Amino acid sequence: MSIKYIWRHLLCLMKMFILIFVILLYYNDRIKQNKTLPLKLSCLNVNKTKYESEISIFKLRLNQRLFHLGQRFSHININKLLHIQSSSTKTFTYFCSKFCGGWGDRLRGITSAYILAVLLQRRFVIDMQYPCNLTNFLLPNLIDWKPIYRIHQQKNSLKLDIMYSKYADKVISHMATDNLTQIWLNYDNIFFTTNNDLISIVLKNPFFKLIKSQINIQSNESTQQELFPFLFEFLFKPTSIIINKIDELFLKSSLYFNQSIICMHIRIGQSLTLRNDKKLPFRQAIVHDMLEFIDKNLTDSYSSIFVTSDSYQIQQDIYKHYGNNRLLSVSGPIIHIDRLNTKMESNETLYHGFVKVISDFYFLGECDTLLRPRSGFSEWAGRRRLKEYSNLYIYCRGIHRVTSSKWRRPYNLC
Repeated sequence: MSIKYIWRHLLCLMKMFILIFVILLYYNDRIKQNKTLPLKLSCLNVNKTKYESEISIFKLRLNQRLFHLGQRFSHININKLLHIQSSSTKTFTYFCSKFCGGWGDRLRGITSAYILAVLLQRRFVIDMQYPCNLTNFLLPNLIDWKPIYRIHQQKNSLKLDIMYSKYADKVISHMATDNLTQIWLNYDNIFFTTNNDLISIVLKNPFFKLIKSQINIQSNESTQQELFPFLFEFLFKPTSIIINKIDELFLKSSLYFNQSIICMHIRIGQSLTLRNDKKLPFRQAIVHDMLEFIDKNLTDSYSSIFVTSDSYQIQQDIYKHYGNNRLLSVSGPIIHIDRLNTKMESNETLYHGFVKVISDFYFLGECDTLLRPRSGFSEWAGRRRLKEYSNLYIYCRGIHRVTSSKWRRPYNLC
């Protein structure tokens, strides 16, 4: 073999290695760009992240929850629900384009609107653009509720906003007693805005008796409280950015602590963080009382502590109390999705703040122990727990253990 041939062979190998090295550099740069992509997203743009297929702790737990709910609600006629969604040419839309309440209020409105859509045998749609497009954070799960924007252009539509209308009480009264299918027959599209709990009301409407029996919703579960765990998982699954946020918390917890997770939701109302928020009474001692309760009664030093709050100062104080290793929290700006300072908060802040809201909500449903105030946000999150009343404590001018649905708080204001 000649030296010339050897050098030619070596030169060919060198070119091949250089090509491979350039390709690796290119894909490494693409990966770095993808990691920073959310920073470039506008709050009002649809995030195209997907419900990805790679294995994660959080998705394994979501699948476990779906299996559990499938057993608990095995009597419900899922095929009927799917048939209504896929075959109906008329729509019933939960619509939010301005102030619709916080995430807890909106979930109350969304689940109420869905049950009403089913009873009317209309296709259900969620059109929530304020302050961010919902599909940035949540995707359809078993039914496709994504907005159909062309329906806004059709003339035979009805808009019902019972949050701010002076006729709200009258409309709700009609929902309890009247033949809504016939009354709204000529409207192809109904746009519905509410944060009310209407599930018990509409399920008692005698004109819906037949469709209710076909779906097989039992009388003892005809409330929002009982149906919520099923409805939420039936409607939603998280996007990859939410999955990644939750998996980071599980990873940190498993690295330092191998036992249970204690969760704290601390909502104090108007503060330096959320100046436009409403004032909440009897919350001055909530931080002290929760920390004292955990330290005296939940003394397992191997438990991780998760905290979400409406105050940066409170979150910092709890970090100092428990230390960075033991404490878990979702990174990102603290916002109230309905009480915003649009002059001060950029689209980027709103987007990442909303990511934190949805991530916090999901993680509160994964807790072994939950301490929460009177709040729709953590109430609905807590109802997602597989053992809803296991180690559940509510702050109401002191800390009280909740053992069943029959428990009633000791004060109206707390």
